[in-house]
Amino acid sequence: MTEPVLNPWEQFRQQVVRALHEISGKDLGGFLGRPAKPEHGDLGCTAAFSLAKEQRGNPAEIAKELAKIDTSRFSLIQKVVAQGPYVNFYISIKPYRQLVIDTLQRLGEQYGRSETFQGIRAVVEYPAVNPNNPWHIGHARNAVLGDTMARVLGMVGYDVTRMDYINDLGLQIAVVYWGLKHLAKEPLKGKYDQALGRIYVEAHQKHDKAQVERYLQLMEKGTNEVAKEVRAMSERCLRAHHKTAARLDVQHDLLVWESDIAHSGLFAEALDKILESPNIKRLTEGEKAGCLIVDLSAYEEFRQLKDTEKILIRSNGVATYTGKDVAFHFWKFGIIKDPFLYRQFRRKRGENQTLWTTTQKGKPGRFTPANVIFNVIGMPQSFPQRTVYLVLETLGYTDASEGYYHLAYEFVTLPGKRFSGRRGTWIGFSTDAVVREATRRARREVKARNPNESPKFYRQVAESIGAAAVRYSLLKVAVEKQITFRWNEMLNFDGNAAPYLMYTHARASSILRKQSAPKTANLDVLSTSHEIEIVKLIGRFPDIILGIVEGMQREKWGTRIELFKLAEYAYKLSVAFNSFYNHCPVLKAESKDLIAARLLLVDACSQVLRNALTLLGIHPLERI
Repeated sequence: MTEPVLNPWEQFRQQVVRALHEISGKDLGGFLGRPAKPEHGDLGCTAAFSLAKEQRGNPAEIAKELAKIDTSRFSLIQKVVAQGPYVNFYISIKPYRQLVIDTLQRLGEQYGRSETFQGIRAVVEYPAVNPNNPWHIGHARNAVLGDTMARVLGMVGYDVTRMDYINDLGLQIAVVYWGLKHLAKEPLKGKYDQALGRIYVEAHQKHDKAQVERYLQLMEKGTNEVAKEVRAMSERCLRAHHKTAARLDVQHDLLVWESDIAHSGLFAEALDKILESPNIKRLTEGEKAGCLIVDLSAYEEFRQLKDTEKILIRSNGVATYTGKDVAFHFWKFGIIKDPFLYRQFRRKRGENQTLWTTTQKGKPGRFTPANVIFNVIGMPQSFPQRTVYLVLETLGYTDASEGYYHLAYEFVTLPGKRFSGRRGTWIGFSTDAVVREATRRARREVKARNPNESPKFYRQVAESIGAAAVRYSLLKVAVEKQITFRWNEMLNFDGNAAPYLMYTHARASSILRKQSAPKTANLDVLSTSHEIEIVKLIGRFPDIILGIVEGMQREKWGTRIELFKLAEYAYKLSVAFNSFYNHCPVLKAESKDLIAARLLLVDACSQVLRNALTLLGIHPLERI
């Protein structure tokens, strides 16, 4: 029985691969790529260069031989043209157009989904913001990258757990707790994380170091009033964070608290596993005497260091940051049993989705170990992150090491300076403030376009556009590129920006409100370049999503994953639709057949754009 088609573009590509194999006797799929210019076809093959070296021949002559393919045997290949050393393949648009529309109509909102990675469990950890400040716009980049990553992974079959790690035992937490006790003269007013962040700025300058140290000791011991109050303060701050996250539609499944890790017995379990490795050593002399170390001199970047011995456990039995990270990932990967207890933290009203949290009084069994993990952490942490997965490999946990991905990203900065919680440079640039300003500007624009609508309409549309504008601006830039925060770029409502994409979807919806699309139509009448461009773009959507995941590459600085290609695709589809709209009348087309076919194309484009926007975490609007 033939498998149902999920990816039209891959069907075309596979026909090209088979055709090349028949003519050459070789698998040349690795030499295929998209030509730089549309007039050079839909797929290009560069295999002639490699074959010329093997055969000591002329690449252009070899390309001519490769192009002698009998296209009548391949329904989706219209023609094959040799152009110098390149072999260019052109789609046969009639069968391809039907394949695309049939596949899309069958799958609907599931179009773009695949089962390629079905059965593989993934954990995506983000944004790990300390509960003593609000999110600034740099934190938002982390959050939307992680959330979008989770959406894309789920779309290609992964079973995804969205995790947030909360460090409620750090020095910053003790300092802000001191501030609450000694500087706050009355209950904090306004959004709690904002108020707490301002207390922290002042407390950082004025705190009593001895008292803060005492608070830290009590926090680490747990089971005392200070530890209880700090956890309550941290949870209240986190709930405020979640209000910010909700505005950007950033979601989580599980919260893991540092205080719960500290009292769970996880480190003792991990230590037993670490000691089982033949590559672990306890030094007996020198300044590291008594320490458990792992030697990383086998790796080039460590050989360049004076000291290649990485301490995991100090002589006093206390784990280093690296040791703690290794232990934490032992748990993520299921190398040690789950030591945590869990309880509900929040349940979404009206939805079957619960946010769970670790706790010291709860029930076991809420976590399933991962096969792969993705840590969304800034670029400056690249070396520590690489150290952790190399330690895992050295200890003998090769599968865990290979399944460990650091989704590194560059920071969002202010012109000439970075965000700092201690110095309060986030004030005025918190995510709340940026989304609020984006919403204000969106409301002004929406009101100008729709002067007779209700206040409720203005509010709902402006809130959706404002959040989308912020989210999209953080996703459309490659992760390895720094973003310098500028209002005019962040809140650009023209061109490559979320409002343009949302307006395109609303424009398509407006047409379909006037006349709904038929289920079938004579697609042969869709012959203009504008119509064919939309068909080709729609056909490539599943391949774009799968390509983002399959194209991941682990570099020394982190994992290169091109999430921006999803934003790029949505923008290209919007541009193509608006060009079609301007050149191809739909409801006033010259024949009933053409009206029906174009309505079907509008409906198809609307569905794919809606699917793309949803993956980007943007709520598609029917009206703007």
